[in-house]
Amino acid sequence: MIAEAEQAKKELARIKAETKTEELKLSTLVACLSKNSATKTATSVLNGVNSLFGGNKVNRLEKENAQLHREVEDLNDQIERLHTDMQRLKDSHARELNRTNEQHQQEVSNLKRILDKAYRWFPSFKRFLHMERECLQYGFNEEQTGKLLHGQNVNYSGWLHSNEYRRNVLADNVTAQLIRDEKRNLFLHINETPITQWFMEQFGLSQSQTRKKGFGL
Repeated sequence: MIAEAEQAKKELARIKAETKTEELKLSTLVACLSKNSATKTATSVLNGVNSLFGGNKVNRLEKENAQLHREVEDLNDQIERLHTDMQRLKDSHARELNRTNEQHQQEVSNLKRILDKAYRWFPSFKRFLHMERECLQYGFNEEQTGKLLHGQNVNYSGWLHSNEYRRNVLADNVTAQLIRDEKRNLFLHINETPITQWFMEQFGLSQSQTRKKGFGL
């Protein structure tokens, strides 16, 4: 649209230049004629030429040029409003994001205070959480872990993982249970053997014994 306005300006300038050239020629002609009838005739011719070159076409181009300028101004106004709206949306989004982050941090802080109180008021609560994490790491699923934490025995067949040795062993229909010691600490047992000792026994088997009993590493 701006390019069209520039083109219209160039065309208008060219036509005006042509008009001035024609006017100069006619003025010279008028100077050579008499001051009476010849002057009137030349003036009529000049007015006709001016009407032809400087009237209709020039006026039309001037109107088109003015219309293009108005359209360009309207477009610039729309762009400016769009930029303003986009900036307003960005500012609103930034404020909302900051507010959400502050709420999240506050919630995390509240949960941490609640957990700290729970650890102080219920020492066994922390031990239960620790044991839950251990059972899941060994290879028990959430349902089996829940049963163990409720004091139930769990019959298990499948792979068990030792973080200490970074190895797996295949357990065949073993019984898992949580047992408390005299200090009320929880320990996972496999077939009534502490799981750490049980892993040592499994990994201490020779390769031939491992294949015979169906255990894997």
